[in-house]
Amino acid sequence: MANADWLTKRSRGVHLTIRDIDCREFDVERLAKDLHDLKVNVLSFFCAGYVTVHPTSLSIRVSPYLQGRDLTADIVKAVRAYDIRAVAAMDLSLIPGNAAAAHPEWCSRDEKGKPYKANEDLGDFYIACPLSGYQNEYLAEILREIVSRYELDGIKFGGGSYGFSSYGNGICHCERCKASYHEYSGNEVPTKDDWQDPNWGTFQRWRQQRVVERSKFLYELVKSLDPNMPVMCNSVCFGETGWTTKGALDIERMAEYIDAVQVEAQTRVRVDGDRTHWDFLLWPAEEANYLNTVSNHQTWVLASYFQAWPWRRNGVPPKEQKVYMAQIYANGGNAILNLSGGPIQGHQDKRGFPAVKSLYEFVERNQDYYEGDRSGANVAILYSQDTLFYYGRENPKGYVDAIRGFELALTDHHIPFDIISDAVVKRGALDQYRTIILPTAACMSEATAASLREFVERGGSLIATFETSLYDTGGRKRDEFLLADLFQASYGDTASVMGESNGVYKQAYSNVQNAEHPLLEQLGDTSVIPASDQFCQVNAAAGAEVPLTLSAAFRVFPEGMSYTVEPDTGHPMLVTSEHASGGRVVYFPGQPDAAFTRIGYPDWSLLMVNAVKWTTRGSLPLQVEAPPTLLATLRLQDDRRVVHLVNVNGGRRMFQQLIPARDVQITLPIDQGFVPQRVLALSTGRELPLILNGTQAKVTVPSVEDYEVIVFQGGGQA
Repeated sequence: MANADWLTKRSRGVHLTIRDIDCREFDVERLAKDLHDLKVNVLSFFCAGYVTVHPTSLSIRVSPYLQGRDLTADIVKAVRAYDIRAVAAMDLSLIPGNAAAAHPEWCSRDEKGKPYKANEDLGDFYIACPLSGYQNEYLAEILREIVSRYELDGIKFGGGSYGFSSYGNGICHCERCKASYHEYSGNEVPTKDDWQDPNWGTFQRWRQQRVVERSKFLYELVKSLDPNMPVMCNSVCFGETGWTTKGALDIERMAEYIDAVQVEAQTRVRVDGDRTHWDFLLWPAEEANYLNTVSNHQTWVLASYFQAWPWRRNGVPPKEQKVYMAQIYANGGNAILNLSGGPIQGHQDKRGFPAVKSLYEFVERNQDYYEGDRSGANVAILYSQDTLFYYGRENPKGYVDAIRGFELALTDHHIPFDIISDAVVKRGALDQYRTIILPTAACMSEATAASLREFVERGGSLIATFETSLYDTGGRKRDEFLLADLFQASYGDTASVMGESNGVYKQAYSNVQNAEHPLLEQLGDTSVIPASDQFCQVNAAAGAEVPLTLSAAFRVFPEGMSYTVEPDTGHPMLVTSEHASGGRVVYFPGQPDAAFTRIGYPDWSLLMVNAVKWTTRGSLPLQVEAPPTLLATLRLQDDRRVVHLVNVNGGRRMFQQLIPARDVQITLPIDQGFVPQRVLALSTGRELPLILNGTQAKVTVPSVEDYEVIVFQGGGQA
């Protein structure tokens, strides 16, 4: 019977991709000991799919190096001897050629009915349709064999086992898909990704629903074989927009029932020829934060050991690896390290493992301070999945940039925040928050708007940007903001801050109209702030304040003619208002959030942070005086306040060394009867001097090298 204890506590994981070549001389005893020495207590490993590591008579590809060995059985036995939980993972996205020939109906197909073949260098593989018999009826046979044969502690499905493939933009024309979609919509499957065609949006919604149904089918199938067997699914959320939208992955609805949710934050840098793209450094924090608000189960974030992409044999430099993974624990999640080069002893580059061991030892040693913790944030950023799918369309990353602008601004100023979903808002589960932030939450339902309106009527506050609430959940534009009454602004049009495009390289600014307004505090001696991207032309209500307006755009070159004599446009770039309930509302008609992510100009960050301070009336649960490169989160336990500090001050990536943050001052308000008696630094186990002044508790942390946890203990116990 499966042991499900790992579902109830914070853990330390490794996912092992077993390659064909690894099966030739796989030393399971050495693997188990290496994992034990690394302080791992949960192992997931490739068991079945395009690489299968046990004898089987089924039509799945068995590694040619296996030679009759039951490697699955050997691994389970070896790791259990060290009290490591064994989770069998499978990826059924690829169908071996012999199975595809025998069952052509299993393949995903293009509009001409031709099966999608995987890249030629993979060999003889075809793409499986998630509605096909291979991933449904035949999967039952595969699972029955595995669950009945091995003493496993869980089953994990790769995203390819339930999501649509990126081949053909995620469009499958197999008979099952065509019949299912016609029954759903009365339409034919579209032939291309075309948002001008209303059928495409309908098709996108159908795919999302099918993926949810598929993942639920997998869950129920496993439970029918063993009701106690934990089920884990690997997916992504908004941090990986391509996979999310093309795969039609709906992690929010999956998280409602899956026993353990895993998302990927694998890549650091992507190199394709002369094109290079760095992924978001705070991606692990972002995903753990978000998943903890949409799931009541343990959440896992998978980080690669290697420098993907394309160098999968070299490890990430140790200094960066530790702080990358530490973000996960600082935000309430569990880290799982992805090894794609086989077992630890077979890795050509072992330099990164001491960093992982250092983190995992720390978490194991201080396990009590991670159990049952919850977020202490009173500010939340909304992520709208409908906006990503139906407003982002050709550029979903643009929407993610808006979210990350607020993430970066708040992180730089050490303000704790949660990332919540539309579903959380609809449920009205907002009591812990003083302010909800809506970064271009364009696609909004009446139910979400009603819940936000009730939130403000109870004294809560909102911050919104750009086209928030201007579209319905299917991406159809409204004539007016759904939240126009709260914004105290009515919509006119959307335009570029640079005016009409006429071939002239231009500049535009937000002009300061009221330097004394709280949102312009600490702006300094300037009357202009850069304006970027697009903005909504709005009319502000009579009772609202408009501290910023848009200048007329003017040329950059030649410098001798770089000026304007045109009057200010009068278009508001900031609208603030106060509700009778005491709630405050800030509306930015422009895009300071997305612009800050892309460019980083500090005035935009200052506006966003001042908006948070004003709307919360300065009532923040944590204050930290430290460099902006020190991440700070606040986690609560019954009689503790736990502050996690992650130092990402490593200069140019990839980090080779970290510059310690010194004399970090932490201040907590004393409220709700919690009065700390002691403060403990977990890295040393030593107490720190605590200063109580009646309303605040203060402590100074001498130095933070990489990851530190500071525990404010009430009641005199630690």
